[in-house]
Amino acid sequence: MIKFWRLLSVPIVVGVCIGLLLVPGTPPQAAAQANEWGLEIEPAMNAKDFNESFMVNASVVRYDGDSAVYIMYVEFNGTLLNVTGVDIPATLPNGFPPFEPLGPGSGSTWDNTTGWVRTAYTKSPGKPDINLSFTFANIHFTTLGVPGITNLNFSCPDPINCTFVGIGASNYLNWTKVVNGTVKVGLPPTISVSPHNLTFNAIEAGENPPDQTLELCNSGAGTLSWSLTDNAGWLSETPTSGSLGGGECEDVTVSVDVNGMESGDYSAAITITGSLEMAVNLHVESATPVEPVEPANLSASSLSISPQQVEPGQEVTISINVANTGGETGSYNAVLYINGVVEDSQSVSVAAGTSKNVIFTVSKSKAGVYDVSLGEQSGQFEVVNTGWSGGGGLSTGGIIAIVVVVIALIVALVFILRRTRREV
Repeated sequence: MIKFWRLLSVPIVVGVCIGLLLVPGTPPQAAAQANEWGLEIEPAMNAKDFNESFMVNASVVRYDGDSAVYIMYVEFNGTLLNVTGVDIPATLPNGFPPFEPLGPGSGSTWDNTTGWVRTAYTKSPGKPDINLSFTFANIHFTTLGVPGITNLNFSCPDPINCTFVGIGASNYLNWTKVVNGTVKVGLPPTISVSPHNLTFNAIEAGENPPDQTLELCNSGAGTLSWSLTDNAGWLSETPTSGSLGGGECEDVTVSVDVNGMESGDYSAAITITGSLEMAVNLHVESATPVEPVEPANLSASSLSISPQQVEPGQEVTISINVANTGGETGSYNAVLYINGVVEDSQSVSVAAGTSKNVIFTVSKSKAGVYDVSLGEQSGQFEVVNTGWSGGGGLSTGGIIAIVVVVIALIVALVFILRRTRREV
């Protein structure tokens, strides 16, 4: 009799402690200890027909530490699914069977009207704690005649019906590592493909690029028959047809054969089940590397100033040669400076390996020496007065000429007068 009460006291104390610590409607956070656990429903997605029976696994997943108490409360849409039973493991990872009488509502219960299922047990009293992942329970469902999508969510609506993994009253469940499930009921077969396009790269006359994989999935319910076709001789797929049950996926190997293909870009399409189309791109690189093209390299030289001495208003031609020794056409902006001030500018385009003369014409009315700067070249020209000035006076040369003429006239007159006197 005493042994019976000792045995019964363990689950009662555990249940009372859990009930006092958990806050209604709020998922409990892990205690401060180093322990850390999670929960998963697998598979994460099911696609089922109407009135189909199936089973999902609820697993306790170890990340760190020990555990001894397990409560699973899962909510679902009762108009789409009904629970028909729950199986718990006969033996836990510690080698002993689970102990079910865990406080109020122990064992496995469910309500298909409200849409919940609960399973609760602990390790056998006095047996080793558990530090391994294991399947906590197998939940048996059947679908109803209503199409739709329902989640299978671990939840915590109240202290008794609260998902829990821990030791005694310490909950070590890490809710950020809880993986819920999804069930699609009565949805038509629907094919999806991933990725949505493929790109291959190869070298001309080289080896074929590595194969790539397409994943085909039936994201609906029922059986989906599929087939593949393409529109390029260099493209192939394996397999090219098959069938998928609801929620099932299959990999297709896509290969490219570049034998005999020239360098360039190619495109093709794979058509899936007659309507879904995905693009395939192929780039074949030339086996001979293309020499890089050097950019334009422009330089100015051979400054010419002609004539270098002019009269006021007379035109002076100033030119410079612009050469491009680069590999591309370039543009050169030639700016002409006279005495440090911009006089004129021209922009010229020079093809690779050629040169052009840039010509300016200027005139100045004031006498003086003018400094010329064009590109990095420099020079001079001079404006001089060689005749009457603009004010009506005589130039220095003109005055000298008049003086010479006057002197000559005087000398001639003196000679004539002397000769006349002698004759008289």
